[in-house]
Amino acid sequence: MARTDRIGDVVLSLPVLTSLKTSFPRSHITVLTRDYTRGLLLNRPDVDEVISFSSKDSSVPKGEFPRLLSEIKKGKYDAAVALFSNFSVAALLWMAGIPARIGPASKLAQLFFNHRIVQQRSKKLVHEADHNLNLLAPFGVKGIRVPFILAPTPPLVNLPRTEGRPLVGIHPGHGGSSRNWPEDRYASLARELCDAGCDVVITGSAAEEQIVERIAEKSGRSVSRFIGKGPIQELVSALAQLDVFVASSTGPLHIASAVGTPVVGLYCPIFVCLPQRWGPVGPKDTALTPNVEPCRECIGEKCPHFDCMEKIEVSLVRDSVLGKAGSTVELLR
Repeated sequence: MARTDRIGDVVLSLPVLTSLKTSFPRSHITVLTRDYTRGLLLNRPDVDEVISFSSKDSSVPKGEFPRLLSEIKKGKYDAAVALFSNFSVAALLWMAGIPARIGPASKLAQLFFNHRIVQQRSKKLVHEADHNLNLLAPFGVKGIRVPFILAPTPPLVNLPRTEGRPLVGIHPGHGGSSRNWPEDRYASLARELCDAGCDVVITGSAAEEQIVERIAEKSGRSVSRFIGKGPIQELVSALAQLDVFVASSTGPLHIASAVGTPVVGLYCPIFVCLPQRWGPVGPKDTALTPNVEPCRECIGEKCPHFDCMEKIEVSLVRDSVLGKAGSTVELLR
């Protein structure tokens, strides 16, 4: 299987691995991915090998091509599934001589596939997890939809918490693929959750450290911080310790859901960003959107609903979090 784009994309591809291994338990499954998502695929019962490369985007750098081609050829694979249409990845699978090459029937990359699946991802309101599973049609396997990630044991990090108080994570950072909730709303949410009897940790990557500090300061409460500066397994370990996690449409949201932490996702109404397309898929998850009609693209201040994300009220998010946090916390009225 090949998936070389972002964290959330890789997490929503994990059901493909589970489905294949369940249907073909004796198969040898290798995943081609980037170095920064490699940790999500290690120590899994449905993955036998991971081949990764360093790149700032989803494409295979020219300098990595010879090494990767050699490794893939050595595997003598019978089939390859490219879950993301990328020219360099598709060419790599073709040059490796893999007999069955399956991928989306889109973009120029489809020239290298001999099994092309029509999907129209940008036009149809089908979830990414289901698009990925649809690519398994040539195998005739039954899809197992919910992704899982096993948290490291013992934990690689330990988040501070008070006994008897739920621990809620708030992730104000954003990858830029859709609109985000305003910073003051995240700060207000942190304040109200603290006042309701929760411990709150503000999370972010090293590049998001400044926004984490701003939210913590604006909250006016004693909140902790988790800045992910180490391997991605540390983030997995941290998210698994939370009772609830709040974030916009980001990779950490999908990781939290996959480790079994209930999440509250904050989604914008742009068609290709809707939760029906990219929302968390865990049984304990909730996705919230502004109460406006979906749009094809954001036109910013020209829109009569701008900024629509402000229509997601703090009280709605707060009550959703407290409802998931268990009976130890009373909902505020």
